[in-house]
Amino acid sequence: MEMGKLRAYAKHGNQLVKGWVFPGAIQAIVNLSEAQRKAGVSGGVAEIGVHHGRLFILLYLLGNLGEPAVAVDLFSYQDLNIDHSGAGDLECFKKNLKRHADTERLILYEGDSTKLDPQQLVNLGGGQLHFISIDGGHTREITSHDLYVSEGALANGGVIILDDCFNDSWPGVVEGVQQYFSSPRSIVPFGIGANKTFFCHTPFAQEYAAVLRALDPRALMRDFLGSPVVCFAYRQPSTFGEWVRRVDAFRLFRRAYHDVMSRWYA
Repeated sequence: MEMGKLRAYAKHGNQLVKGWVFPGAIQAIVNLSEAQRKAGVSGGVAEIGVHHGRLFILLYLLGNLGEPAVAVDLFSYQDLNIDHSGAGDLECFKKNLKRHADTERLILYEGDSTKLDPQQLVNLGGGQLHFISIDGGHTREITSHDLYVSEGALANGGVIILDDCFNDSWPGVVEGVQQYFSSPRSIVPFGIGANKTFFCHTPFAQEYAAVLRALDPRALMRDFLGSPVVCFAYRQPSTFGEWVRRVDAFRLFRRAYHDVMSRWYA
């Protein structure tokens, strides 16, 4: 793990890559990775639906030498992108990965994720995986299948990160989750926040939930799929520039309000 590159990417670099990642998701994943390392969890990483690599690069940088990083995307097969939930671009993806990391551990699977099975993903990753992000097709059927593949390829103590489960633009994702968990599973949800829903094996759920709870002192405990989950609303601290803009905006508002009231009572 190259800490310098990781810090730079987590703080600023990710904003240079086209995609959708909330600041809270980045901090949550980094903190969960630290908890995994302390617990001795190892293995490669994977993402289903990498788009231009904004989240994938973070997962890549969290890996160690020798830990493969598997990128699964339709890329040039956009005719199969039935719900238009993303537009993976292989050249942009590789360019971004080289700019912020390297491509030495990259394993590519260009094609339909619904054609994958768990063992194939394990084979691609050189073993079971400690982080798997799901951000591919957003239909009920695709989401359910990607959860199936991910659960079967997940290392003991690994984490699955599902995108858009509670995004009101993509109801198919939560439908897929409900469909998949209509049967008993070895994984449970433990956290919801920053447009991500996090799953792991039951013995690790309480420990990982505590990691997410520490991000937001106002985090709430709720039930989802029969399991307690942390619902957090973490936001990165404002930069000095953001603070100045807010102060300037308040001053303009106060001045305008004063002018209006002065004319009203004149």
